[in-house]
Order: sequence, then structure tokens, then C-alpha cells
Amino acid sequence: MPATKRLDLAAQMAALPRLRLKKISWAWLGFITACVALMAVGAPLNVNLYKMPLPFALGMAILHTGSLALTVVRPVPGGLLSLLPLAVMPLVSTPPGSAPMPFSVVAMLTQILVMCVAGLRSHWMLPAVIWLLSIFIGVAVNYRGMPAYVPLGAEMNVVVFASVSGGLMVAAVITQQWQNIRRQLLAERNVSAEEQSMRRLAEERARIARELHDVVAHGMSIVVVQATTAQYRHPDLDKTLKQEFDDIAANSRRAMTEMRSMLGALRSDGTARDLSPQPGLTDIPQLVAAARTAGVDVAVDSDSESLGAAEAVDVSEVIGLTAYRIAQEALSNVIRHAPGATVTLSLRPIARTLQLEITNGPSGIGAVLAQLDRTHPGQGLIGMRERASIVGGSVQCTPLSNGGFLVRATLPLVTMGTGGTK
Repeated sequence: MPATKRLDLAAQMAALPRLRLKKISWAWLGFITACVALMAVGAPLNVNLYKMPLPFALGMAILHTGSLALTVVRPVPGGLLSLLPLAVMPLVSTPPGSAPMPFSVVAMLTQILVMCVAGLRSHWMLPAVIWLLSIFIGVAVNYRGMPAYVPLGAEMNVVVFASVSGGLMVAAVITQQWQNIRRQLLAERNVSAEEQSMRRLAEERARIARELHDVVAHGMSIVVVQATTAQYRHPDLDKTLKQEFDDIAANSRRAMTEMRSMLGALRSDGTARDLSPQPGLTDIPQLVAAARTAGVDVAVDSDSESLGAAEAVDVSEVIGLTAYRIAQEALSNVIRHAPGATVTLSLRPIARTLQLEITNGPSGIGAVLAQLDRTHPGQGLIGMRERASIVGGSVQCTPLSNGGFLVRATLPLVTMGTGGTK
């Protein structure tokens, strides 16, 4: 990935909290503006149309809109407080016959908003209780003192208020439930993805451990056989050397038994054991041929005759297996994520290390596949690093500026037979 693209991506990631904060700030600004507008309209309406005394008109308007704002942060106190001005305002007003009763339009809008906010911010029982108490207050105010005649408009206002507020309250509750379900699904999806990633990583580690177990067991078996048969292959050995070889054989058998007991769980997966020999450096040309058969243009670095130079070095089976698996995973990633790209493979001994490089060029189809496969993160790169770190090496995975990718593995070069390093 180019440096400019990485900087742009970093800037976008850093700007996400500010964008989220900006959205929240705009939402709060719109809500506060609505509260101020309701209070600014409700107070003059209470004085002029409903003939309330100024202290009651202004106080009830402030209290009602204040309860709406309080419901956002404290749904229970805010919802219950909104019932107080709803019950007091009809008792201190003397409206003409044409004014809506028992509640003004502004009071009904404010109370509906209180129910909707409570439905979005709390359990569904709170907005339901506020709705029922609001209707009860409207009916009680209309029929206070048991009058012989109640205006039809007052009864219709209560019915309309109950219908509109009830429908909006139910919609708010359903919205809140939908949001809760969505959050739970996202949380479960994240947990499932994390568990799947950990399971893949555990399976890869188990596979690495099984392969290393096979390689180490093979090497220690050779030690046991050589130490046991030394006295027969060399009859002129004195008793001290024979006893030393016997001790070596006994210690090797004990170590193999302990290793099998510790790693026995790795064999209890219900699958059949693979008794075939583990691959090594000599099998990498076959791996390259198989990749070419799959349609990948693999070019071996022939300037230094890397494969031949690497194969000429007598490395341990563990290092050979690790190099083979890293090359296999790198070529598989090219086949999956960068079809059509040109691949260069280089394997050469440098100083006391064995360096493996797999480089692929850009692939237009691979960019599309990467976008389609973002929800299925793999463990290939992690597995390569795990393998290299177990034997004391390292793996670098670096995107190139031309859109390609580089995998460079540096493994310690351990010779066999002498136990030393080159």
C-alpha cells in the first residue's frame, strides 16, 4: 500500500470519533431547539388563549419542556414529572369555547414527545404507564365535578390524543426493541467471528505441534537406534563408552515417552494419523510446479540458483518443514487473493540463516476478491509467523508500492549431523 494511501486511511480513522461526536452534537442541538420552540410557543399560548396567570403560564411551560429534556437522561423522573403540568394547566385555565380542551396543542405535542423519548430510552412499561396516566388525567379533567354536559370537542381531543400518542409510543418501543436486537446480533456476530478466528489459530498451532512432534520423534528415534547399536557396530568400545551410549539411549527413550504424553492430546481428534514423510526443501520444486498447474506464473530466482544452493545445505528437518509450509501458504494466498499475478520465489542461505522470499505483483482481480472476502479473515499470516517463531526465525509480510505483496522468512540455518550452525 502506498504511503499516501496509508496516511489517508489513518486520517480517516482518526476523524471517525470527531464525525460521531459531530453527529451527536447536531442531534442534541436539534432537540434543544425543539424544546425551546415548544416553550416559546406554549407560554404565550397559555396566557393569551387559555387566560392563565403569567406565573402559571410560564412556569408550566418551562416545567413541561424541562421534563421532556429530563426524560432523555432520566426517563423515569422525566416521564412522571411531565404528568404534573398536564394535570395542573387545565385547572388554572379559563379558555373560551373555541380553545382545544382539556389540553392545548403544544401540551399534547410535548407529552407525545415525552412518551416517544421514554419508549426509546427505557423499558416499554414506562411509556405505557405514562400513556395510561395521561389519558386518565384527560378524562378526569373533563369529568371533574361530574358536570351534566361535557363539550364534544373536549372528548374528541382526548380520543385523538390517546390514538396519536399511543401509535407513536408503540412505534418508539418497537424501534427501541429493533435497535436492541440489532446490537445483540452485532455482538453475537463479533463473538462468533472472534471464536472462529481463535479456533482457526488453535487448529493451526495444533497442526504445527503435530508436525514438529513427528519430526522431533523421528530424530530422537535415530538417536536411540544409534546409541543402542553402537556397541555392536563398534565391538572395540570399552565399558565406559558402552555405558555412556546406554545412558544416552535410556534418556532418549524417557524424553520420547514424556513428549508423547504431553502431546498425546493433539492426536485425539478422531482423525486418522498421517504416516507419510513430512515435506522439506527438496519438495519445494514440486510445490512450485503445482502452483503453475493452478495457473500461477511462478518464476524461481535463477540468478543465484537459489533452490539449488539451498538444497545443497544440509538443514534440519524442522527448518525444511517450516520453509516448505511458509512457501505453501504464501503461494496459496496468491492463488486465492491475487490470481493472475506474477510470483517470484527465492530461497538461499545467507550467513547463518536461510532466507525465503515470495513476491507477487499486482492483481486487479485480487483487489475485488479482497473486498468480497473481508468478512472471512484467515489465519495464514499468523500461522507463518507462529511456525517461524517456534524455530527461532521471523516472517515479514509487507504490501508493496506497486500493489503486490512480499513474504520474507528468515530461518536459522542448523546443519544436521554435527549439531552446529553454519
